[in-house]
Amino acid sequence: MKLVQFVEPNSGIGHVGLVDGGEVIDLSQGEGAPRSVYDIYYSAGGDAGEAFEATVRRLAESAGADRRLQLAELLAGRPGERAPYLLKPVSGPKSDPHALRVWLAGVTHEDSAKLREIEAKQATGDSVNVYELKYRECAAGGRPELFSKGDPDSVVGHGALLTRPHDTVRLVPETELVSVYGVNRSGQVERLGYTGGNDATDNGIEAANPLNLPQAKNWSGGCASLGPLLVLASGFQDSDVTVSCEILREGQRVGFKEGRTGQSNLNMPEGLFHMERSLFSRIPLAQGQLQALYWGTPIVFGDADLGDGLQAGDLVRMEFSGGIGALENPIAAQPVDDQLRALAG
Repeated sequence: MKLVQFVEPNSGIGHVGLVDGGEVIDLSQGEGAPRSVYDIYYSAGGDAGEAFEATVRRLAESAGADRRLQLAELLAGRPGERAPYLLKPVSGPKSDPHALRVWLAGVTHEDSAKLREIEAKQATGDSVNVYELKYRECAAGGRPELFSKGDPDSVVGHGALLTRPHDTVRLVPETELVSVYGVNRSGQVERLGYTGGNDATDNGIEAANPLNLPQAKNWSGGCASLGPLLVLASGFQDSDVTVSCEILREGQRVGFKEGRTGQSNLNMPEGLFHMERSLFSRIPLAQGQLQALYWGTPIVFGDADLGDGLQAGDLVRMEFSGGIGALENPIAAQPVDDQLRALAG
């Protein structure tokens, strides 16, 4: 099973739908119907102990043929247009967006770790070996590198803008598998499903100094994306997943890479559970919260691949096997404000 979240532009009201072939069954019809994956899990009974997928089936049977949309049209829709368009496939409620926690992992794939180390040495002239050390530490069963996207509203969906801060040194896309979690009524964490993610990163400032990582990963207006579809856990094989990333500039391809992710490609002895244990044992997930966990990228665009990085006007297109589909995001310049004018004197 696959779920999507979408919005009706005229009303601005969110909907959640079940993908049925080339169609989407709208599960948000009728009074009290769920409006999101969050609602299905925490309000419609999906958290009643391995009941999430059964709840989706029940809602689909109840909705029947009341309203169906074309998946292709939802994928083609964009914010600001008159047609319905996709949101990120998982989110917190409007009243509490931080009910979705977003955490990410780094240097989890060998190629990524090696290239990060090379770039750091090139940027600093020093033998900065933190990436190699972290990779080996994690491979030996040590602590993985984990960090957060502090503002879940800056994580956007398919078709929405990713922004490029004005002081960016070199912005790059990072193609990542993402797992999604909730906590059931017994207090147990459940893997609900999988989606795709773009962990956009200012690789230029990170290469100059690894301590710049939080700033390399966080800014307002669109610093990462999720989507397009959420494939529920029972229908997704997470051992070996093929991914690709294409960058288009004025319609022309300026970058393309393929890679493999999934549990069999992670550099840790217990695979995904190694990251889950490190995250949830220190920061337990509370009932009423959802968690998105990015796995780290097997694809890195170095200076030789994309010297100037992503520019405003570029389009990033990532493809994920296993039914997740293709995640597209255009790049735009982050708006500049003058709120520091008074402090600057």
